[in-house]
Amino acid sequence: MKKTKQKLDSKSSVKKKHDSFIDSITANQRNGGKGQNVTVEEGKLLKLHKRLEQAEFLLDMTREIAGFESLSEVLNRLIEIVAKELNCERSTLFLNDEKTGELYSRVALGDLEREIRVLNDHGVAGYVFTHGESVIIHDADADPRHDRSIDKETGFDTKNILSVPVRTMGGQVIGVLQALNKNKGRFNKTDLELLETLSSQASVTLAGTQQVERIRKKRAEEMEFLDTVATITAEVDLNKLLGNVVGEITRMLDAERSTLFINDPKTNELFSRVSQGDNVGEIRLPNHVGIAGTVFTSGETLNIPHAYADLRFNPGF
Repeated sequence: MKKTKQKLDSKSSVKKKHDSFIDSITANQRNGGKGQNVTVEEGKLLKLHKRLEQAEFLLDMTREIAGFESLSEVLNRLIEIVAKELNCERSTLFLNDEKTGELYSRVALGDLEREIRVLNDHGVAGYVFTHGESVIIHDADADPRHDRSIDKETGFDTKNILSVPVRTMGGQVIGVLQALNKNKGRFNKTDLELLETLSSQASVTLAGTQQVERIRKKRAEEMEFLDTVATITAEVDLNKLLGNVVGEITRMLDAERSTLFINDPKTNELFSRVSQGDNVGEIRLPNHVGIAGTVFTSGETLNIPHAYADLRFNPGF
């Protein structure tokens, strides 16, 4: 792995063989051809050399990131490469969260360390994701798509943006790759083409590593669930058993509180046997009222992102 990274950060053996000859042609071009006439063939050779140079670099990059086992390693190295090759202040990769409809940054180069989440149709990244189009923005403050609230949160001053979609081999957009604040000059078409190429090359490894991470996470959750079931079912006292169930639900879902409602057929009421969080005592309500009543009578699961916006929610509880 170190050998591959060294190849990315320094001249390769192929480059070294041609450097002296290519440099002489380049120097002659800068001098207006005074040293010797630059032939058409030499001009073609220069273009070919640049293409070979880029192809070799992309091959080395692909080999390197394909050798990483975790998604975080792939993302971190990709961000480093983008920032270096495009000579920009920061690079960020946004991935789509299909469950929440959000784009989130897993890594960012610079002082930013915490996760950023935005709706996948919001801001410049959201525009690129939903439209599948690459964009160059020379003045971020003048572009209405730029979300200035993120700059306020992070303290980073975004001046110019280069943003491209990350696609799978099947053409599905799974994220957005951005380069921010060109160190010298402005982002141009050449930069755009390079970032699109980097995105395309990395997407194969990225998609594969994402899938592996999903499988690992699912397996870990399944094993944790089995361990939890084994632990709580060993309890013979009903109240302690229910308390353990609610406690594990709260922990596994990373929630503030969980409540278990049980139906009382004599009174047609739902009552809470246990509650996590603040001490609230017993709660009773008609078994057809509120969110709990709706779930009980319908037998359907509800996921309510904004409780106070739902008329069935009773804030008094």
